[in-house]
Amino acid sequence: MAASWSWTPASKLCFVTTGATAPFAALIESVLSPPSLDALLEHGFTHLLVQHGSAKDVFAQAAASARSHVQDTQHSLIIDGIDFSPHGLHAQLRLVQQSKGLVVSHAGSGSILDALRFHLPLIVVPNTSLLDNHQEELAVAMERSGYLLRGRVECVLLHAFLVPIEELTFVTRDLSPAIRKSGEFRSRMSQFPPITSGQHRETKSFAAVMDETVGFMD
Repeated sequence: MAASWSWTPASKLCFVTTGATAPFAALIESVLSPPSLDALLEHGFTHLLVQHGSAKDVFAQAAASARSHVQDTQHSLIIDGIDFSPHGLHAQLRLVQQSKGLVVSHAGSGSILDALRFHLPLIVVPNTSLLDNHQEELAVAMERSGYLLRGRVECVLLHAFLVPIEELTFVTRDLSPAIRKSGEFRSRMSQFPPITSGQHRETKSFAAVMDETVGFMD
């Protein structure tokens, strides 16, 4: 577990949080997929910590395959998981901050706020399987304002028109494009809290973006 990890100046953590309520198996499977793992390795990540919540079995299965893939690459990436803590995730976010790492999060507004308060590069992944949710709207609005990067993990159906079901092709989006962008994104992230005075008075506040999109906190 993270508390027992040995840290060096070269250590770099990617922390993934799926939230405290609805399981987000697609996010867990995507970040532990070979393309995402390869992107993390290319960018020098040494540790991957997944807050899996109630999807512990999904994490265990995906992590076993992920560790096997990493071993085949002859690189090193420590992969571990934790449940959701009622005390919050500040300890994990501090580790990301210290290691100049990355946060990958579901699109709950509370989790987004936590990461932005630490001024961390953040990839937000909307859970499009939730009914009557505005996570996609929130992620799009926040990305346009320069606060975060948006990731996609849902399955895309190809060649669906007039094709027998056995011939349908599904492609699962992975997070590797967003992970590869995250390094340079660190240098151009919008300031949080936003500057709304003086010559920057017209800058739209974070609260205004939240209110315009969803108007709720998780």
